[in-house]
Amino acid sequence: MLILKPFGLLAEISIFVEPAPETTMIKPTTEVFENDFMRLEWSDGIIIGTYKRGPITLELAKQVVQNRLNFANHQPVPIMINDIGLRSIDKDAREYLSSDDGIRGLKAGALVTDSVFGRHLANFFIRISVIKPKIPTRLFSNEAEALEWLRQYV
Repeated sequence: MLILKPFGLLAEISIFVEPAPETTMIKPTTEVFENDFMRLEWSDGIIIGTYKRGPITLELAKQVVQNRLNFANHQPVPIMINDIGLRSIDKDAREYLSSDDGIRGLKAGALVTDSVFGRHLANFFIRISVIKPKIPTRLFSNEAEALEWLRQYV
């Protein structure tokens, strides 16, 4: 409170400053993005991505990355990828998705799969990230465990 006495008059002025928010969690522009090939949704600051159908080509991989970046407002986020509908991914798409451009905007990645193909593909990506460490990446067969691990990166 500030008290002023201009020209012998008493005036009282109250000044209130709103505190800054305590959280740094990214506010999503939308809760869900969906097209023919993928679905993205927010869960407590983590993006959950689900491939609806494959195969993934280089062109589609570039669209997937651009959709993810737009969905996250170009802010770095952890992501959990579920490979439910993924049937194949070509070599150029694999190389792009493990490149600096492919992982742009990601803090960490959890890959969830229970299929033999999915495990093979996930191990390939993890092996690439171990040889060239870029972001923390782990393979899971359980979504709850994957989300729990990713929470440390929110």
